[in-house]
Amino acid sequence: MNDSMNDSMNDSMNDSMNDSMNDSASVHIGASSWLFDGWRGVFYPDKLPKNQYLPYYVSQFDTVEVNTSFYANPAPSMLVSWVESAPAGFTYTLKFPRAITHERRLVACEETTRTFLDSLRALGKACGPAFLQFPATFTRKVHGRELAAYLDWLAVEARDLRLAVEVRAADLMTPAFAAFLAERNFALVLVDRVHTPDLFDMWFERVAAGAGPDFTLIRWIGDDRNGPQGDREIQTPRDVELAQWADRIEQLVQRGKAVFGYMHNPYEGHSPASVRRLKALLASRVPVAAWPPTATAGQLSLL
Repeated sequence: MNDSMNDSMNDSMNDSMNDSMNDSASVHIGASSWLFDGWRGVFYPDKLPKNQYLPYYVSQFDTVEVNTSFYANPAPSMLVSWVESAPAGFTYTLKFPRAITHERRLVACEETTRTFLDSLRALGKACGPAFLQFPATFTRKVHGRELAAYLDWLAVEARDLRLAVEVRAADLMTPAFAAFLAERNFALVLVDRVHTPDLFDMWFERVAAGAGPDFTLIRWIGDDRNGPQGDREIQTPRDVELAQWADRIEQLVQRGKAVFGYMHNPYEGHSPASVRRLKALLASRVPVAAWPPTATAGQLSLL
């Protein structure tokens, strides 16, 4: 894409991003990807070509988590394809590249970060929250200074975007770090995962105090090491947990927070069914948008 196209894209998409960030509190629940071949015959039509997975997915749910961005920054042509596949109101939640969080561990990665932020902005209204995911070996004791400096810089560099942080080290799962994030308008990612502490109450203290951004990001992972094998059906129903999360989401919405949440197959065995189960619990309690919308054209053309 040439410079003039980039300039016009940036202007229009920054306006779109600002509009989307002013949306009233709402709930958006989707899956962790649309790329699972095992969903053929149970979620996707049996003979649906793989290049039609995304158009079908966006007819069913209004948001999706994108993990491919963890391995490589999306190419401009891919971003165009995603935007033009998305009906108005559909959003993509991207994970920051591992080059930033796992390989360079926040050292000398400003340009890599700027490139990724530009990709987020290129999605326009189709951009949901993005999140940094740090491994358990990324601790406050070892990496605290780099983390504080990077997030201070990122808070300014990406002030027009919705960003969240997921940590897996115990010394970062603290009220002090939650407050640090909230003060910089980052969300703490809430993760329902086996052997991972439940951080909802700690984060909700920030929410109840009126701190932090206008959204919450939740990831339902379950047992991603020894959980259900296969991804075609509910194998380990989590009725109690889903009911609890419905209560929690209602609390968040009552506090004016938009909620973006993503089901992973290991949570119950088949994430599309888990999405529908949770949305059914929420239907009479919080504003869950009717889907699909009446118009199915892409949100904007980048060509």
